[in-house]
Amino acid sequence: MKQNETKAIRPFGMKDKCAYMMGDLGCNLVLTLANSYLLIFATKVLGVAGAVVGTLFMLARIVDAFTDMAMGRIVDTHADKHGDRFRPWIIYGSVPLVICSTLMYNYFLASAPMIVRIIWLVVTYLLFGSFCYTAVNIPYGAMSTVISQETIHRASLSTWRNVGSNIGTLLLGIAIPMLIYVKDEQGNNIDSGPRFLIVSIIFGVLALIALFICWKGSVERVKIPNKKEEKNGTNKDVMMRCLKDRTILINFGFGIFIYAATQVFMTFNQYMFLDYFGNTSLSGVSSIIMFAGIMLSAPFASALSKKIGMKETCVIGLVLSTISYFVLFVIRVSNPAVYFAGSFISFFGLGLVSMISYALGNACIDNHFLETGDHTEGTVYAMNSFVRKLAGAICTGIGGWGLTLIGYNELATVQTEAVKQSLFNISMLLPTICFALALVFMVLLPLSKKKVEENNRKLEAMNQ
Repeated sequence: MKQNETKAIRPFGMKDKCAYMMGDLGCNLVLTLANSYLLIFATKVLGVAGAVVGTLFMLARIVDAFTDMAMGRIVDTHADKHGDRFRPWIIYGSVPLVICSTLMYNYFLASAPMIVRIIWLVVTYLLFGSFCYTAVNIPYGAMSTVISQETIHRASLSTWRNVGSNIGTLLLGIAIPMLIYVKDEQGNNIDSGPRFLIVSIIFGVLALIALFICWKGSVERVKIPNKKEEKNGTNKDVMMRCLKDRTILINFGFGIFIYAATQVFMTFNQYMFLDYFGNTSLSGVSSIIMFAGIMLSAPFASALSKKIGMKETCVIGLVLSTISYFVLFVIRVSNPAVYFAGSFISFFGLGLVSMISYALGNACIDNHFLETGDHTEGTVYAMNSFVRKLAGAICTGIGGWGLTLIGYNELATVQTEAVKQSLFNISMLLPTICFALALVFMVLLPLSKKKVEENNRKLEAMNQ
């Protein structure tokens, strides 16, 4: 790039942070809606058995093995005429993403033959998750590596990304329970198909606005020229080197279980308030408390990561999350206030992890680059996205099968006491196990504070 063109690019600042935050807000508005409520919609409105829905969601991830990797290699090896690799996909893919999100909540099919309902779920879920979401989110996630080369800037983008994600989760957590449920003649909460569709449209429009702001306000400062072939081998060779990288693989393992823990919570938290506590209005309160836990962890995450290191801070957070959920399971909490207290501690710990997890992922990419010379920002993010979505789908599958195994009646307004207790066991025990396994992988991750600082010095020397 010419000297005068370099001077025309604005320096990294608050506009970059806010724009990047809006990207995850937009993605999260449609993804969290699907992760938290699509299973409920499919079972309660369309009347599809939980085991069937869970199986469909898990099988859909097989397609992701191809679409995620393909998207990662595309953004790693192709730029547009302006030299941008990631921004164009955010704006081009946003409209199809929102349309597919809305199509999933087609309540008009509730009286259609069961095979029609199942086919519709399969097709729309595949289009949404495996194609449209992949085309937007993978370029968005990998874009942080080219917004700035400064480690401190990337860390701030990770924090602001999580702020956007959690704002989206909070909006959905408060608004949706108030919007999708209606009362029957006995005063029980039941799901409204038309309201599901309206909610998907409203949040789809909000997602479009957020993604447009992200696209408009983002700048790709690090330019890498197009290459027909990677200098260190074919695309397959690069991916195979990634799969042999111990640091990347361990980070994948951590990502699988931390995402699985979050996915299980988001899926079953709705059933906990609908069936176990019998009060869906408490779901909004729960969202506020969890959001507070994550947001209050932000200054601690920043201070601790600078003082003791990113990996070390994640270990502390995962210990808090594991212990809090284990205690809730052991005492078999029946008081919502105690449940809220345990959730606050757990999500404070999760906040310590989530605020810096993407920066830690970038550290894995930097480490791989120093060892191999490969530019793999998109590839690694795509692989990470795939394993996380696979984990989420497996957990949803387990959840769907679990609902069927415990005798959950999709069409009943009130579940039996045995079903309620079994629902509690799934909701508490699965996150505990997932948090504990994520902790094991984080302990094994060979990116101590000393190692990260050593890598940063090497990168700074290369850029001088």
